[in-house]
Amino acid sequence: MNWNDRFSIGFSGPEDTKGHYSIALLHELADAYMGVITHPNGPPIACYNHAMATHILSHKWRITKRAASNLVDYLAQNARGDSAPAFLKH
Repeated sequence: MNWNDRFSIGFSGPEDTKGHYSIALLHELADAYMGVITHPNGPPIACYNHAMATHILSHKWRITKRAASNLVDYLAQNARGDSAPAFLKH
């Protein structure tokens, strides 16, 4: 997924192979990547640090931390598909 794709946030596709899991990795948020977690109702998914993702987007896009946090929240709430990533807040 490219952040310039106007939030085409579907994370299922023809690259999925039976018996293998597709992990969605977001290149722009590579520094916020924490690892893979087991989803309680599905396959393993990529997990990102919410605060770090917010910082990255705020810096790269020159937007406020609040706007960047809202953007990460939007992505977390609206991403669909078996391999949609999770964002951990702590």
